Amino acid sequence: MIWLTWRQQRTETLVAALILVLLAAVLVPTGLHMTSVYDHEGLAGCLARQAGSCDNAINSFTSRFEHLGGLISWFNLLPGLLGILLAAPFVLELEHGTFRLAWTQSVTRGRWMAVRLGVMALGAIVFGELLARLIGWWRGPLDQLHGRLSDAFEFEGVTPAAYALFAAALVLAVGVVSRRTALAVLVGVVLFLGVRVAVELELRPHYQSPVRTTWTGTDAPNLDTAWVLNQGAGFRSTTGRAVPPEQVAACFGPGTKQAGEACLQSLGLQSFGVATYQPNGRFWRFQLTEAALYAAFAALLIAAAAWRIRRLA
Repeated sequence: MIWLTWRQQRTETLVAALILVLLAAVLVPTGLHMTSVYDHEGLAGCLARQAGSCDNAINSFTSRFEHLGGLISWFNLLPGLLGILLAAPFVLELEHGTFRLAWTQSVTRGRWMAVRLGVMALGAIVFGELLARLIGWWRGPLDQLHGRLSDAFEFEGVTPAAYALFAAALVLAVGVVSRRTALAVLVGVVLFLGVRVAVELELRPHYQSPVRTTWTGTDAPNLDTAWVLNQGAGFRSTTGRAVPPEQVAACFGPGTKQAGEACLQSLGLQSFGVATYQPNGRFWRFQLTEAALYAAFAALLIAAAAWRIRRLA
């Protein structure tokens, strides 16, 4: 049964493997170069010392390689694509009705489903995790400088494997009902995108209560590695009363910046900032929470599909 399952799914599995190989061919050379520059510039030592003199080196490194980080954002849907590829052969078998031939042999429905669903789920998890490790290694220097909770969350940790499993489960569930592979893939992609966007915007920021901080003057905290949800600035009096905008604007009319600051001080005003953010140290807590959420979705969909398959004529 396992050999038969491999023969039915080998094309899609090899395509998924080829996608990862092509991605590695792009990321490995650029990743080695980025790591080399990071080490040569001594940025790790600067971060350890928290030296302010590192700002120029960090900004230079970021401006040099940030376009590559933007390129990676185009791979956001790869886990879903891998999951869909691995689920498509199962739905195709349902569409063509060839599963009935297996049921007439010595293979029971339960064993057939266990092997077919197990291979699909395991493949989605393995390919998703390989993708996460590859991109996580590539983004290593950028993660040290800017954290992983904001830009890298969907690409690292355990969430790519959970996304791939969820995408496979979606296509499977739709395919069991429709028995049309093309329709299952189309509807699965739309639902996958909708759930991903909804979870990212509505649920993820609230996995844990965000931190809110305020500061005065130039004593702003270092939020380079944090996921900043909201940030603002303004002016207030030393007694805490609100300051009319025209009063502040009058201090920054003709003249130098120093004159403006002196004007503010003479009026008893001070600048302040406020930010709401999730610290980078919460990365793994958020990862496990979101992965568990998608895994639960996938388990429900697979269970519903298995129940439906058992009742097929």
